[in-house]
Amino acid sequence: MNKHALHVMTTGKQQLSEVADILRQCPTECIDVLHIREKTRGAREITEWYAQLQPLLKANTVFINDRLDAALAVQAPGVQLAYNSLSVSQSRHILPPAARIGCSVHSVQEAVDAAQQGADYVLFGHIYESNSKPGLAPRGIKALAEVVDACPVPVIAIGGIEPDLVEEVLSTGCAGIAVLSSVLLHPQPAGQIVRFREAIDRTHHIPRSGFH
Repeated sequence: MNKHALHVMTTGKQQLSEVADILRQCPTECIDVLHIREKTRGAREITEWYAQLQPLLKANTVFINDRLDAALAVQAPGVQLAYNSLSVSQSRHILPPAARIGCSVHSVQEAVDAAQQGADYVLFGHIYESNSKPGLAPRGIKALAEVVDACPVPVIAIGGIEPDLVEEVLSTGCAGIAVLSSVLLHPQPAGQIVRFREAIDRTHHIPRSGFH
């Protein structure tokens, strides 16, 4: 696993065939985790997405967002919980012991609570202005740094992050970044993944807690 992690999330705006075609053309070895984040799709569709996308990536790199039923059905190695998902502790009772649990958080207290419940990592954002969060003020670098300082598990930053902002984000000590449209909706997704990976690997900053 790389020093800092690159998480890529599906956008909810594309069909499975489109995402699969993009990934076939991309250097997927640059991606540490692909998240199937399709909020409007049912469990059966999510399992179909997993079955088609997982072979395109390295082993154990496809996580499912929110849908624990689908994650259990395909034996996904990890899940990402949203604010309206089951709690971390409830999910831990359901999932196999080896499954990794991430939790989306929006404050220091939420991050600390998630870690205390047993989350393996937290996803904090949005850091910058984001097309996926129109009209909502970004939380910013200072808030990210505060979460990293307070949270005992790895913190992944999300929201409006572009390759030229990676260095600033990683300066907080976070464990990596997560991106959605800035890769999968980019006109050159393969090149964009390479730019993100190069920016991540170029940094001299060290994560407070590594994602591994």
